[in-house]
Amino acid sequence: QEYINSSSPMSLEQQQLTFDITKDHHISKRPKLNEDDLLEDDDDAQDNSVDAAVDFALQMMARDQRRVGSLESTITFSVAPHRDTIGLKSDQFVSQICASLQAGELSHEAYTRAPIDIVVALDVSGSMRVEKLDLCKNTLKLLLKELHHDDRFCLVSFSDEAKIEVPMLKVNEDQKRVALNIIDHLSVRGRTNIASAISLAAQIANSVQQPNKVRSVFLLTDGQANVGPTEAKDLVELTGIFVEAGHKPTSPPISLHTFGYGTVPDHKLLLDMAKTTSGGCFYPVKDNSQVFSAFGDAVGGILSVVAHNVCLTISVPVEAARCGSEIIAVHHENKREIADGVWQVYIGDVYAEETRDIIFEVTLASPSRSFLQDSTPAIPHALVELTYIDTIHHTRVGPVSSVAVIKRPNSQTLAWPNRDVAIQWLRVRTANCIAQAESLARQGELDKAKKELEDWIEEFTRESFEIGAAKEPLIEQLRMDLTESLDLLKGDAYNAYVENDLGVRVRTHMSQRCSEPFTGKRNVYRTGQKRFRAQAFHKGSALSK
Repeated sequence: QEYINSSSPMSLEQQQLTFDITKDHHISKRPKLNEDDLLEDDDDAQDNSVDAAVDFALQMMARDQRRVGSLESTITFSVAPHRDTIGLKSDQFVSQICASLQAGELSHEAYTRAPIDIVVALDVSGSMRVEKLDLCKNTLKLLLKELHHDDRFCLVSFSDEAKIEVPMLKVNEDQKRVALNIIDHLSVRGRTNIASAISLAAQIANSVQQPNKVRSVFLLTDGQANVGPTEAKDLVELTGIFVEAGHKPTSPPISLHTFGYGTVPDHKLLLDMAKTTSGGCFYPVKDNSQVFSAFGDAVGGILSVVAHNVCLTISVPVEAARCGSEIIAVHHENKREIADGVWQVYIGDVYAEETRDIIFEVTLASPSRSFLQDSTPAIPHALVELTYIDTIHHTRVGPVSSVAVIKRPNSQTLAWPNRDVAIQWLRVRTANCIAQAESLARQGELDKAKKELEDWIEEFTRESFEIGAAKEPLIEQLRMDLTESLDLLKGDAYNAYVENDLGVRVRTHMSQRCSEPFTGKRNVYRTGQKRFRAQAFHKGSALSK
């Protein structure tokens, strides 16, 4: 097979077309075609379909050019195939395509960020006595310093039952003084009722008549649920019910960030609870030194939300579908098929400086022989539309469209892989491999789990060197996580600690979001805002001693 460099992009003159998109281009119920149907199609009819598909791609690119100016300040958006040229005579029948979002930086001035509503649910059961509770009190004081007059704050304490300590109010100076006094007088009592805490916190957040653009609940516990519902699956289900119970369709989503203090809490439960909400994260706080930085990292995230309700709609243009192209996989946990061959991916909220790279796979189109008189026919294989709420400019954006075009010459030609797409494809497969290894280990198949990781480490190393990305920060972190995951499985026994550790690694890479409480550990997903707040809280803890 012959390898060539990626071809040059289409000229701007080619892209200056006028087009108004209609639902028929991607929501239509396209026919299911088998190979015989394609072979029997009239060549002229198929040629017209491919011509129309190419025109469609150019029109989408032209519209993107006209809209790109409105995106630059908040989110930039692009779509690219793994290879932009794949010959019909090559051995490739499927292509990965990556839809990439990049959020811009956020100014340090407080007024440029979206105001927040935050409810903190703090465990005050008997096990939180003395040092643990004092650390949490100081953390809450640092949090209050970060909030300004447009933010709302509420504090819920929980033990045998949940109790409102500080009602949900705007954070003016008087309210801060009252809250600080209440925090100082918190004391431990009773046992641990997590269901009561989540129920009350969600009820308070949903009761605000005109909520802020960013809404979040922080739950910190050092124990396991031993009052009220205690089964993990019940608590996870109840979390989703409580958060959605009073949610209004026009209100922003609520994110749940959970903090497991020490080794006693059920980390898997807290991770699964966070995953039920849009943008939720779990922080495993292993010791006292990580309490402040974990809270700071989470606060840095919610104080830098630039977009929420971020959503992608992915489809194959009807004309390309007639040439045999279809979506066969979408690698994202929040995906659903909303129509025949049309997929929606719900991303949720996005922080400043964050990226989201959604990998999906399509079968390659096979145009008719007569059309191949054109040596390099360019065929649009995917249409991706982006919509979101811009929390900085208070506007609804989209749909903004982008098209992935793949050339299909009648040869064995293969373009060199797009390096960025190849790296993201390695990320997805690494997360899937660790998840599969964790599943095997949980079933008692430790040897199979280790073999799964060992085989993928070998393949991962080879592919990363082939694309010249072995020294890329993301590749280095993926390699480190693979190696450390294998080391964990080589220990004496597979236990809850190992399961939770592997689960957090999978979640981190699939969500592309940092939930690392230790500021000294490098994490490629930690944004500048999260790093700044984590370090500030850590330094603030030292000053408060």
